[in-house]
Amino acid sequence: MSQAGWQAAIRRRPGMLLIHRNANYAMEKLLTPGEPTVPLETIVDGSIHAGLDVALGDLRSWHTLRAWCKNCSHRASVKPEALIKRYGKAALFSSVERALFCTSCNRGGPVRLEILSLPR
Repeated sequence: MSQAGWQAAIRRRPGMLLIHRNANYAMEKLLTPGEPTVPLETIVDGSIHAGLDVALGDLRSWHTLRAWCKNCSHRASVKPEALIKRYGKAALFSSVERALFCTSCNRGGPVRLEILSLPR
């Protein structure tokens, strides 16, 4: 993780525990200053990104996305550029996830987006 990304995570997530990991090794743990701005039940019951929401503009060139349908477990690659073109860089993952539907079972939601890194 870049230092700029780490600092952005600290600013955007007050009162949260951030863990910088390298594979299975925890490189750094930090409790960010401030009070949490999102109720805990939102994080548990809402999107996996709720309260820790990522904007499409936060993605870097080495990130890839994979959509996962919770109904049929279908997984498919999604091009971040296509989502940015359609929803804009400021769109949050939680709002984009609600708009997605599975191409396998043709059901809308719940579809989750996973952020992956390209292999080196």
